[in-house]
Amino acid sequence: MMRDKRYQERYDVNMPLRIDENTEKVIDEFVSKGNLTTGALVDFTGLSRPTVTKRLDRLHAAEFVEYVHEPTALWQLTKDPRTN
Repeated sequence: MMRDKRYQERYDVNMPLRIDENTEKVIDEFVSKGNLTTGALVDFTGLSRPTVTKRLDRLHAAEFVEYVHEPTALWQLTKDPRTN
């Protein structure tokens, strides 16, 4: 099945990561606290769960975060994208 160009652009892991204010909040929490669950990020940032999940998905696709423990949704920042 051929996907349209919009789909390819949206899910292309080679696309540069756009760091907005909400992504900054998520990254800042990782830097200050270490490994965090999705729920902890929601609590610490004050962002909604869908917003945090979207930012984690983008960071994961760009290989800046990874699951440490998938069943509990524990994430680890592997590299700060702001240092690129």
